[in-house]
This record gives sequence, C-alpha cells and structure tokens, in this order.
Amino acid sequence: MSGFTENLTDLQPVRETGDGTRVYVETYGCQMNTYDSQAIGGILGRSGFAMVTGIDEAEVVLLNTCSVREHAEHKIVSRVGEIRAQRRDRGLSQPAIGICGCMAERLGEELRRSNPRVDLVVGVDNYDALPGLLADLGLGGRTATPAVVGHRPDAHYVAPPDLYPTNNSHLVTIHKGCDYNCTYCIVPATRGPQCEKDPAAILDEIRGIVDAGGREVTLLGQNVTAYHWQGELDFAALLERVAAVDELRRIRFLTGHPRDMHPHLMDTIGRLEKVCPWLHIPLQSGSDRILRRMKRLHRRDEYYTMIDHARQVIPDVTFSADFIVGFPGETEADFQDTLEVIRRVKYDQVFSFKYSERPGVPAEKLADDVPLVEKKRRLAELMAVQDEVWRETAAACVGETWRAVVEGPARRPTGALRLRTANNRKVLLKEADLETGAAVEVRITGCSNTTFLGETNPA
Repeated sequence: MSGFTENLTDLQPVRETGDGTRVYVETYGCQMNTYDSQAIGGILGRSGFAMVTGIDEAEVVLLNTCSVREHAEHKIVSRVGEIRAQRRDRGLSQPAIGICGCMAERLGEELRRSNPRVDLVVGVDNYDALPGLLADLGLGGRTATPAVVGHRPDAHYVAPPDLYPTNNSHLVTIHKGCDYNCTYCIVPATRGPQCEKDPAAILDEIRGIVDAGGREVTLLGQNVTAYHWQGELDFAALLERVAAVDELRRIRFLTGHPRDMHPHLMDTIGRLEKVCPWLHIPLQSGSDRILRRMKRLHRRDEYYTMIDHARQVIPDVTFSADFIVGFPGETEADFQDTLEVIRRVKYDQVFSFKYSERPGVPAEKLADDVPLVEKKRRLAELMAVQDEVWRETAAACVGETWRAVVEGPARRPTGALRLRTANNRKVLLKEADLETGAAVEVRITGCSNTTFLGETNPA
C-alpha cells in the first residue's frame, strides 16, 4: 500500500521513476513521524526507489523532522552538516538531502536558503510529491531547492505492514492535526487542523496488517480521542469497529486529551477486551490558573473525575501523562498543585519538560518570567516525587502474576527477553526461549527503574 487521499476510491498507480535510487529515511520525534516514515518508504518503494537501512549506502537521505521544541530543529541543522562532513571524510559521494515533516512545514522557505545546503523540503501533507521531486532532482543537478508545503485536508497516508515494527505493535494513524490550539503547542501550525481518516480506510489498513501476521495495533492522532467522522462516528464507536476485526488481539492508542475522555468512551474501553487498559492523558499542569493560560479547556477536578471513573470501569487501568514546569506566570503554589496531582493520581510514568519559548505559538506573547534555575529545580523536584510514587507502586506489584507478550530480545543482559503487559508495564524475563508475540504468565520478582523483573509462572 502507499499514499492515498480520501477522495479516491482506490490507490492510483505510481509511475516507475526511481530506477533503483537508494534512499535512507532518518526519523525524529513522535510516533506519528515513525508512521509517516514507513508511509514514505511505501510511496518511494512503489515508485522504483530502493529503501536502504544504512546511511552510507544512500544516494538520497531524507530527515523526517520534529518541531515540538527548538532544540529538535537545531539538531537537524547540525545533522545535515554532520552527514556531509562524514561522507567527505570517508571519501564517499555527497547524497541529496531532504528535510521532511514538521520542521519542513514550519520553516519551508527558510530551509531552502539554509547553510549547510539541503536539496528539497517537503511538508507533512505532501509526501506523494517525493517520487517526482527526487526523479527531477538529478542527484545534485539543481541550483534552487524545491519546497512543497501547505496543508491538504484530503491527504492521508497508509504505511505498508511491517511485522512487529514498534514495541510489537503496528502504528495506524486515524487522524492528523489538532483544533485545540493550546498556547504552548506548535502542532496546529505544523500539522494543521484536525482531519479524520475514513474509518473504512482505517479498517482496511488494520485488516492488511492482520493478514500480514500482525496482532496488535496502536491508533495514533494528535488528539486521538477527539476522532469524529462526519459527525456520526466518535472514537468509542471506532474502537468498537476495530475490535471486531478477526485475529486482532490488542488495541492501544495515543494520545488522548482530558476533554475527550467521556464516560461512555471509558465504559467502552472497559467493556472491550481487546482495548488495552493504559491511558496516556497529558495534564501539563495541576493548577487551574495555569491550565487556563495554557488554554487546556479542562480543570483539575474534571481530570480527577475522569481518572476516578476510569478506575471504576477499566480493570487494571494504568496512567501516564505529560507535564510542563515553569510555564509563564507559574508560581510556587501552582507548581505544588502539580505535585499534588502526581501524588493523587499515582501515574506509572510521567514525561516532564521545562517550558521554553517557541516562536509561532500563542504563548510567545507571554513573559517567560520563571528563571531557568527555578525551572530546573522544579523539574528535578517533580521527577523526584514521581520516582517516590513509582517505587511505592512497583513494590506493591512484587509477587503478582501478570500476562505479558514477548516483544523481542532485551538490550541486556544477553539472552533476556523484553515483554509488555496490556496495561503497558515492561517486564524483563531472563533465560527464556519464547517467540516474539507469545503471551505468557509471569511472576513479578522485582523492579529496576520502570522495568519489572519476572520469571515464568510455574504451571
């Protein structure tokens, strides 16, 4: 499968233009970018290009980029120079280098004039232009850098099935963009307004994954729980349809928004055995005052109500979340409200960041008035509180028996396996001879950081 648009009833043939030109795709950022890189590979593969896994083999290098933080963009500029220097030092020919993704969308014209030079710039909704751009490029023959950016509501891409590509789970985008416009967030600018993928296309893609041997999918969207197809089909109803796919065993999803975690959605998750009981629901701050400044569209008490209802109706549910410390105007009292939420909810995992000014977002107009040293202190304290909460949670799990699925070999020690439970807890199993995808009962014997240690449960 390859790229398609919603107004097409079938995939249109792609002309053979690549002539075996070798392309390497390097991915940065979120799972959406990982999925997009797989889709790019499908588009180019069908067009006669050869996708390679080693950068030194490549005649074309595409960097699929992230713009969530300014540091990520600086890293890409450095990476372009690094690639060119490494090829020169090794006596290799210079590749054509393209910038794709969110950074391309945000800085299209600026990247055309960048130093070090790039050869093409392609935004998130225009990957179907890549075959023609690369064919016309002539591997370095151009003097001007082509840039194709701009949002196309009808542009949705399908990544070809790849058995167990990410944590034993196939990524499937169900929509793109976001309409919520949180004041700190660049996503509405880089990904555009929220646009749903046709549910028929989603189901066809998942059936293709299952036919290729896949048994688990992760549904992706900037606000996946906000999915609403033509005013008729909401996310809960989509989950019902996905769960009805034969031979599919597990369904995960990322990322939810508190505003969309309605009781009927949580009731549906609790009722459908295939939907994994793990909710990643970013809060960002525990202070209602800061939530208003962030334009998060919910209050702390509403978040607590959502958490409490989920625990009532979803067996074994676990939670993770994102937090920003040092947002403009955040006082010590506001920060303590955030710590109180962490202690109250008892997350399995939190992802926390220091606020930094970001050009092009509404919060750019707010005074960045929390000193950097204070941001660092608050971040360290937040992480310490989360560590304390997690140690207590993990200790209570020792001796329990869980069902977990083998994802593959662990990095270390040699011979160990990496497993994951339905509620997203990682388990390390030593000296076991099990195939990837196998579901086994494990007895929890301990925990190291966020990874549990286990042994196969005696029959």
